[in-house]
Amino acid sequence: MSQNAKAMTYSVLATLAIVLGWMALNPQADNDYDSGVDVAIAEEQASKVAAFSPATIDVPDSWRPNYARWDSGAKNDIPVWKVGYVTGEEDFFGISQTANATPAWVEAQIEPTGESTQRTVAGHSVTRWVGEDDHAYLVAEFDQQANAPETSQQANTTEPSDTMTLIVSGSMDEDTLEQLAAEVFNQYQ
Repeated sequence: MSQNAKAMTYSVLATLAIVLGWMALNPQADNDYDSGVDVAIAEEQASKVAAFSPATIDVPDSWRPNYARWDSGAKNDIPVWKVGYVTGEEDFFGISQTANATPAWVEAQIEPTGESTQRTVAGHSVTRWVGEDDHAYLVAEFDQQANAPETSQQANTTEPSDTMTLIVSGSMDEDTLEQLAAEVFNQYQ
């Protein structure tokens, strides 16, 4: 082997050793949620700029928030309110809500596998999907309810449609997910 090949081999091995050493010395988080999430504050802030009233749900003390955020839609013109929880049984429950849903946006939220089915939850027609993450997704549309007066932030976004789309998802059993979805959906009927 030539001197150049040996030097290159040693350089690659040394770089690999440094990277692996650095990774081993940096502790990785044991949880995949942010325990510092304050859903009430995030919901209040979202309600100031959203074209709809952000969906909320009363959760047991054993649940912990995973995320709560307002996405202004700067990248895709689809402003979205999202909130997610980890239940006491370590299941996931989440809500995504927008007044600017497109079929492509819905599909991107779900990443469906298989065909959808129709169901009725809380007297409202919903489309049920199963996503690549094996979560069940219940998609419902409601007549748009105006929220806050227009602000300068709203003026810079796409005009909301006449309908609002709610996606409720979860990894728990279907009956529990439908009960939770009913609580969310009842806010808009």
